[in-house]
Amino acid sequence: MEIYLVRHGEVELGAAQRLGDPPLSDAGRAQARAQAQRLAATHFDVCFASPLLRAAETARLLVAGRDVAIETHACLAEGAYGELDGLAPAEASRRFPEFYRLGRTVLARLAASGWTAPGGETRAQFLARAKAAQALVSEPLFHESARALVVSHGGMLAYLIALLVGHEPRDESTIGFEFCGVARVTAYREEPAFGPFAMLRFSAD
Repeated sequence: MEIYLVRHGEVELGAAQRLGDPPLSDAGRAQARAQAQRLAATHFDVCFASPLLRAAETARLLVAGRDVAIETHACLAEGAYGELDGLAPAEASRRFPEFYRLGRTVLARLAASGWTAPGGETRAQFLARAKAAQALVSEPLFHESARALVVSHGGMLAYLIALLVGHEPRDESTIGFEFCGVARVTAYREEPAFGPFAMLRFSAD
C-alpha cells in the first residue's frame, strides 16, 4: 500500500497575512494543476482531504477528470487557530507573544506553549486527531496494491508522517512541505519489525 501525502497550494496573499481558512491563490491553483500532471500516471483508489478551503480545492484540482472519490475528514485539518483566527501575524504575535517565541507555525506554537493557539487545541488533542488521521489513511481494508492520496496541512502532515513510520511526533519536526509538495509512504507488510509503514520517499514533483 502507498500513501501520497500532499500539502495544499499557496493561498491568496491578502488572506495569507491573516490566519484562518484562506482560499488558494491563482499561483496555488497553478501549483495544484502542475502536481496533478506529475501524478497523472499514478492511480489512486481514494482521496482524503482536510475540509479547509485551501486543502479541499487542492484535492479537487489534483483529481480533476479522474474517477476518484474525495472524502473530507476533520481529523486532517490544521491545528485550531482559536483566538488567532482573523488576526494578522504581527497583531497575533503582539497580543500573544508567549505563543510566538519559537516561530509562527502550528508546530512552533505547540512547542512554545503546548497549544496550537490561545483557545485552540492542546498537544494531546492535536495528537489525537493525528492518530485518527493515521487510522483513516491506513485503513486495513485496503488491499496491498492500493494507493491513497491525502491532502492536508504542514503541521498535521508532519505529525502524520511520524506516526505512519512508527515514530513519536515531535513539535520540533524537521519535516517540511513546500506548497503542493508530496511525500510518498510505502507499506512493507513483510517487515513488521520496522512497523507497518517502513519507507518514506519525498518528492516535490
